[in-house]
Amino acid sequence: MTKKYPGHEARQTLRTEAERLVVSLSPEALIAQPNEILLHELLVHKIELEMQNEELRRAHTALEEARDRFVDLYEFAPVGYITITRDGLMSEINLTGADLLKVDRTKLLMRRFSQFVAAPDKDRWYRLFLNLMTTAPADKQAFDLQMLRPDGAVFHAHLDCLRHNPANAEPTLRVNLTDISKSKQIEQELRIAATAFESQEGIWVTDTDWVILKVNLAFTHITGFSAAEALGQTPNLLRSERHDQGFYAALWHTVNTTGAWQGEIWNRRKNGEDYPAWTSITAVYGDDGAVIYYVGMQSDMSQQKTAAAPIEQGLS
Repeated sequence: MTKKYPGHEARQTLRTEAERLVVSLSPEALIAQPNEILLHELLVHKIELEMQNEELRRAHTALEEARDRFVDLYEFAPVGYITITRDGLMSEINLTGADLLKVDRTKLLMRRFSQFVAAPDKDRWYRLFLNLMTTAPADKQAFDLQMLRPDGAVFHAHLDCLRHNPANAEPTLRVNLTDISKSKQIEQELRIAATAFESQEGIWVTDTDWVILKVNLAFTHITGFSAAEALGQTPNLLRSERHDQGFYAALWHTVNTTGAWQGEIWNRRKNGEDYPAWTSITAVYGDDGAVIYYVGMQSDMSQQKTAAAPIEQGLS
């Protein structure tokens, strides 16, 4: 059995194709010569070389295109890619990573990553880095850090880290760096909103058609209406007979033109009792400038009114 070497089939294919091209040449090109067999072999070999060169050119072009695609994906990815040596130095960083740190990339190479970690998180970073490079298994680990830019600005970052252990080189840490400042700000605002929503003031939220979407516990305590009873209704649920239609029309006109209204309203509880409430109503706008919600807040003024009554009577 004939032993085949690597590339044998590819070379055989090239030769077959080259011979086919030789046969296809015009008779004038194949006029018999004294050494016609040798000339035939040389011609076949020449065509083989030309075909090989063409294949190499195509392969080289494909490699260049693949390299360019990789460079684009690496450099302009939406996250920062950073390679950190076991000594904590940044040996590689893409353009996105340099932009996140607001430093020219050439000035970042071989600088300590810890220089860009904000003071409150430096010790934590040192512990995490030591663990990642020595004792931790080579699995991806994720955590958040406060990062520091040269101008003193701090931003919140999420890091996905993976230790790379090449066969003949020292291990490195590959880091994906993402700016999560906006999401952190949203989280903080949500916590503030949640705290405010559980305040002692009764709060209700409506859509643009005034349909109540949410109420807090204080709303239930003040009005006597449970959340289930209030949801799907409008604030007219609380309307007493102490204000005429013109009062409410003026109120909503102010909200729609200025974005807010506040003042005293006499509302009615579920049990039919009227009570005075200091009320504020605020329009909430979306990114397009259109109203998306209305938020109302009310404080029961019954006790203040009761306490003030004797004083007012004494003055009258």
